[in-house]
Amino acid sequence: MTAVRRLITIFTLSLAATALVAQESQAPRTTAAITAETDKDATDPRALRLTLNDALTTAMQQNLGIVLEDYEYRISDQNLRGQYGVFDFNTDGSLSHGSTKSPTSNPFQTAGGRSTRLTAGVSQIIPTGGDYSISLDTSRATKVGGGTFVNPQYSNSLDFTFTQPLLKDFGVDITSRGITIARNNLGITEGTFKITVMDTVSAVEQAYLDLIYARRAVGVVKESLFLARDQARITQIRIDVGASAPLDILQPRVTIATTEEQLIRAVASVRNAEDRLRALLNLPTSEWDRPIVPAEDVTYTPMTIDFQQSVERAFANRPEITQRQLASDTARIQALYRRNQVLPTVDFVTTYGLQGQAGRRQELDANGDPTGRTVTDPYTDTFSQIAGLDFPGWSVGFNFGMPILNISARADARAAALALDQSKTLEEQTRQNIAVDVRSAARSVDEFAQSIAATKAAREAAEKNVDAERKRYENGMTTNFQVLEVQQQLSDSRVSELQAIVGYNKAVAAFHRAVGDILDVHDIRLAPPEKTPEPTLGRWLDKYNWLNYGSHVPQNGTQKTEGQQ
Repeated sequence: MTAVRRLITIFTLSLAATALVAQESQAPRTTAAITAETDKDATDPRALRLTLNDALTTAMQQNLGIVLEDYEYRISDQNLRGQYGVFDFNTDGSLSHGSTKSPTSNPFQTAGGRSTRLTAGVSQIIPTGGDYSISLDTSRATKVGGGTFVNPQYSNSLDFTFTQPLLKDFGVDITSRGITIARNNLGITEGTFKITVMDTVSAVEQAYLDLIYARRAVGVVKESLFLARDQARITQIRIDVGASAPLDILQPRVTIATTEEQLIRAVASVRNAEDRLRALLNLPTSEWDRPIVPAEDVTYTPMTIDFQQSVERAFANRPEITQRQLASDTARIQALYRRNQVLPTVDFVTTYGLQGQAGRRQELDANGDPTGRTVTDPYTDTFSQIAGLDFPGWSVGFNFGMPILNISARADARAAALALDQSKTLEEQTRQNIAVDVRSAARSVDEFAQSIAATKAAREAAEKNVDAERKRYENGMTTNFQVLEVQQQLSDSRVSELQAIVGYNKAVAAFHRAVGDILDVHDIRLAPPEKTPEPTLGRWLDKYNWLNYGSHVPQNGTQKTEGQQ
């Protein structure tokens, strides 16, 4: 009897639970349309509606990366100008006044005096590596004591000194190596500027396409949620008429909750995509609350790609090739300079000087004997004597020098030659990497192009499958689980088709970036920052190639340097 009562109690409770589940809600006649937080963006008067061209134009004007590279270019430009300082005129001078007193041991020694001295000079390095200096030394001196013939004494001297290296440090290319390297660095910076612009254009296009995808993905999730809610409505109707068990409503509710969570994430993805695009466009922070609505949609435009021609175009377009060539030229210059430093020092040195003297002195007769009278030659006579070449002096000679083993210079020359070979190898590696990049990008375009047709067919089949499965469900030939699974397959196929179309457009953009013609594709004319004209100082011997050290030696990377055994 006890067992029978327990069975009756359980049965009664089960009926009550079933009635409660069945009475929780009455099925609506139709399923309401699904809305998302992003739906209002289309009608928001503050929404920023952008075409891709609008986004690219804004980025070219405001992107911080481009602004920073503009500064780098201008800095390199000024660094190049600064290297011409090697040929600048250097001036020096001094002015001094002093007095001395000293004990004497004979009547012919001076006991002291005063002197005022002024010196001035100018010097300059010339392109061949030589240097010259012109100096003027003028003074007035008074002496006290014996042995003084001219007092006060005015002295002037004009001296010219010229030194020209004949081996080590000889050559226009050696002296102006800093200018050449700075010019190469400016070219490398210009290439970096172009790369930054290209990367920015690519990034903006990718971000724009990501935003299109994110917004359309919201629509896909909304359709999935609509199907899930509609299935729940149909299930509830079947429960109400007794065609389905009350517990059948649980599976649609799980699917609804899961899809609602996906919708929340999809909306968040839209806002994240907007932020990435805002950052690339460098929009004012006061406008970051404005939703961005793309004014364009993604489409499929077939394109045929020739792998070999694409690689050749990339070699012609990509700034990295030019940058590596400039880097190799810098390495060549450094190797040439280090090779020159192995040579011994052999300098040609010449000097020429003129003297002039005036002051108050004893008058001499025709025999050279003092007359007892004094005469005063004015200070200006010293200049007349210099101008008249009255007291010239000159010298010509050579200076020699060289470390006995010359270990340091030899090692530096060998290291520089190896660095040149390394730079040339990096050139080849850069070309190889570009070829791989282009081929990979081209293959990606083909991959997405093929997937578009496949995903479209899958989506169309999934739509038909959903219609068929729902009809089967209405006729009691399948279960809720199977219907919801087929609906999920439809949602997945729609996402896959959207990913294929957007992915194709992103792959095309990446391909043009790899080839290096992305600026031409978007009709962007790149104008590097204004370049400061180079000074003409020190360039008057550039046309004489025989004055270059490099014109007298072979330049073959690690070929033996002078004196190397």
